[in-house]
Amino acid sequence: MKKIIWILVIITSFYSCSSNSDSSDDGSTQDSEVPIPRSYTTYTSQNSVTLNGVIDNSSNYYQGPGTYKVGFIFRTGNAENTENQQFIIVDESVAYTPEIAYFKTTINSLAPNTKYFYTCFTKNGVYEEDDWEELTTSEVPCVQTQNNNVNISGTWSTVYPEINDPSCCDEGNFGIRFGTWPNIYEINFNELENGLPKTGQYFGVDYEFDISYYNMQVVKSSNQVLIGSKSTPNTKLFVNNNGTTLTIIFCNTTLRDGSILNGKVSVDIP
Repeated sequence: MKKIIWILVIITSFYSCSSNSDSSDDGSTQDSEVPIPRSYTTYTSQNSVTLNGVIDNSSNYYQGPGTYKVGFIFRTGNAENTENQQFIIVDESVAYTPEIAYFKTTINSLAPNTKYFYTCFTKNGVYEEDDWEELTTSEVPCVQTQNNNVNISGTWSTVYPEINDPSCCDEGNFGIRFGTWPNIYEINFNELENGLPKTGQYFGVDYEFDISYYNMQVVKSSNQVLIGSKSTPNTKLFVNNNGTTLTIIFCNTTLRDGSILNGKVSVDIP
């Protein structure tokens, strides 16, 4: 009989401790877990960048009580430098819903060609998730004095650029075409909401943009450029968008066949 009583006492104590650990002093439920964000950037220029975070609860969905905070942390120097960091709260009360949510904020007054560190974070009480990444702002382009004049592997020629309608839908939302056969160049940009490329340094992709389900949103306006089948990740060029004219500047821009472009071309913004 004594053994049975002691067993009951132990069981009662166990459930009492479990109940206390799940509740706060005022009797409410403790803070819940938070979803894991993914960090990425768009519209990176010499002096500014848009920080982005995406939270995908559509397939791996945790239903927690209440809400959680979403924001960004931006650091200079190195990833551990907290002295001059910027701490931005984007939303104080995000609901736990089974959806894909996107968050963003813009950071200005940056230095050209400089590395920075950032993360999107989710936080609810003691629970916090982040995804630290690094970025480098655009370089300052070289000086090309003569407009609509391009040097192709050592030979200069005058060109007449025109706005090109890129291949349908997600294969690029804005393009410029110039040159004559066999040196015809179609330069396509992958922009959000069919927008125009902004001022900054752009980087080539191989053959096509990644328009798979998850990346279709994240890679748009992430400073990517496709030059037909001629660009590679080593292909770099610069864009200057002053609101009325879009200028593309080539500074030893290397293509797949080894040819090198220098010069610049401009078109009026429609």
